[in-house]
Amino acid sequence: MRQAELTQLELLSRVDGLLDRCEEWTAEESNWSPARQGRSFLKRLLPRVQKVRERLEMPLVIAMFGGTGTGKSSLVNGLIGQDVTPAGRQRPTTLKPQLLIHPDINLQLLSLPWDECELQRPNVPFLKDVVIVDCPDPDTSEDADASSNLQRLRRFLPHCDVILYTSTQQKYRSANVQKELRDAAAGCKLVFVQTHADQDVDIRDDWRQHLEDEYDVPEMFFVDSLAGLKRQQEGRPAGGDLERLQEFLQQQLSSAHRSRIRRDNVLDLLYASLLRISEQMHEKLPAVQSFQGELAGHTRQLQEQLSERLQEDLLTARQLWERRLADAVVNRWGSTPFSWLLRAHCSLGALLGSFGLMRARTTAHIALLGLTQGARLWKQRQQENQFDQLLGELDDFSLPAADLDSKRLILEGYARSAGFDSPRGLLVQRSETPAVSDEFRAEFFQDARREVDHAVERLAKRNSGTVTRFLYDTLFLIFPIFLLLRIGKNFFWDTMFGGQEILAADFYLPALLFLALWCGLFLMLFIRRLRRGLKQEVRQLVERMLARTFQHDLFPQLQAECRAAERQVAALEELLEECQSLRAEQDSQSFLGSQRPRVTAES
Repeated sequence: MRQAELTQLELLSRVDGLLDRCEEWTAEESNWSPARQGRSFLKRLLPRVQKVRERLEMPLVIAMFGGTGTGKSSLVNGLIGQDVTPAGRQRPTTLKPQLLIHPDINLQLLSLPWDECELQRPNVPFLKDVVIVDCPDPDTSEDADASSNLQRLRRFLPHCDVILYTSTQQKYRSANVQKELRDAAAGCKLVFVQTHADQDVDIRDDWRQHLEDEYDVPEMFFVDSLAGLKRQQEGRPAGGDLERLQEFLQQQLSSAHRSRIRRDNVLDLLYASLLRISEQMHEKLPAVQSFQGELAGHTRQLQEQLSERLQEDLLTARQLWERRLADAVVNRWGSTPFSWLLRAHCSLGALLGSFGLMRARTTAHIALLGLTQGARLWKQRQQENQFDQLLGELDDFSLPAADLDSKRLILEGYARSAGFDSPRGLLVQRSETPAVSDEFRAEFFQDARREVDHAVERLAKRNSGTVTRFLYDTLFLIFPIFLLLRIGKNFFWDTMFGGQEILAADFYLPALLFLALWCGLFLMLFIRRLRRGLKQEVRQLVERMLARTFQHDLFPQLQAECRAAERQVAALEELLEECQSLRAEQDSQSFLGSQRPRVTAES
């Protein structure tokens, strides 16, 4: 197998892969109208593309296309060298498509609507590689069947591989003909021919300038069909541009080029269609992005409200914070006199209950103290659980009904502008779903709990450092050491050698009072330190929650639809780039014309 054939097979396999991915793209569901319309359009197009793909080795179909009186039928006669179709210069002579096919070609394999046309099978060499369809005029207006003729033309053109576009000095700017050509040229190769060379001036340069914005025009011909036909009937070559046109078509449309031309037509048609869908989707994409921004704004507003509520509740539960923080500090402090004081402060109720139990004299008294102590412990446990459930109380947070209705109205407007169907059905319904997305709340409160735990750890670490422990332990021991020295001096020295009496209760009672005040002073200073750091940490915690980007949103279904729309645009762009890459590998030696894809600013 030759290298060229291997390259051709490789390109065809890549084209098949592209078509498969296009079918996969059309299979996705979407509530975004541009994507749905694009899928519907592509679904209708792919069968036509597949039919072209299946006819790779069949003879190419040439459509004779042009305005009334431009000599299409005369050119057909001149190309094959026989009078096979009626010709006329003024009134339309082709009212039904004329199908010219070689007798050796199996008509059934072409899948043409041949039952709507007049079939002729001249045995001429020119028709061995091509099939010619002499189409009705697209600008016919004098006949009552003009509308039906135009419909026949439109039914035939999708089956054609090459359009041979004829025009004259008078017709080359015809708006009706150009409109039909613009609609038919996608997925077809083009050949431009100026007829009536015996009586018109050569306008090919001006015609080329008129066409170059929309079409690639490598070659143009200026023919006299009647004179060329006469020469052929006399047994001579057609001569002039008609002979050059015959040689051009036989060379460019030979059996060796069928696969390449149809492959190029498939890619051109697919690229033009994908580009059209892309333009429609990019037209609505800014509105989708604005809609996303509005959704993000509402989510941000809720995030701020939840953060403010969190800050308020955390500061309100200051005692619970202090108890939990003091426990964390004690666990990190180690065993020192000041840490014993902190532990005693944290378990003061248990100590008092123990002292009361030691003084009990009867079983009833013990039972009463047990109930009291149990109730106290249960209350303390409830308070500890209350701190753990503090953030959970925010789960009941919901937007006011008026605010939620206002948000719905605003979002419905943005959704309609972005092209989403049934935006009200996509929005969160108050009667069926909580006002705030469960996923968003769960993520917010999970992060808040984690931030609270980290804040407690940071505060405990900050307030139990080496320097802090040394200062508090040293300063706190000043008064207790003074008391111990005073009592020890009195007991061991003054009474034994100085003849003084042991200190009486008048000394110990004030000493205990001042010791209690001393302990209370240090507890107050340390708790104040904790509170000061606590307020600062709460503010920083809320700032971090405000700066955090959450994975879930207030309206997750709408956000999912927006992201799906962006994914669909990105997937279409990948198909478009792949198609363009395959088109760039088309044979540059072809001299057939083609329609230029319309490129927009977004493309």
